[in-house]
Amino acid sequence: MDNVPIDTYEDITKYIISCGYRHAKLSSYSPQLNPIKQFWSAAKSKVKRNKYLEMETSMTGINEASNSLKLDYVKGFIWHSHRYLDKGRNKEQL
Repeated sequence: MDNVPIDTYEDITKYIISCGYRHAKLSSYSPQLNPIKQFWSAAKSKVKRNKYLEMETSMTGINEASNSLKLDYVKGFIWHSHRYLDKGRNKEQL
């Protein structure tokens, strides 16, 4: 979990532990530890290459860009985040 105020509630921590996971606080802002940010960055860059005039077409473009990202890219996003995990746990600069 990052240190966003909504994520600091004890109930969330208790729930995480009750599911068999360990609770770990990360650096206050850690996009390197968030593969979905990397995914959306890649998808947005694909969408920006095209000019969409209507909302429906924009949604189609987002869908197509998301679907065009190969599984190897997604695995790469996760691998990239994993490389920073120890630094994040130790609250080191990322």
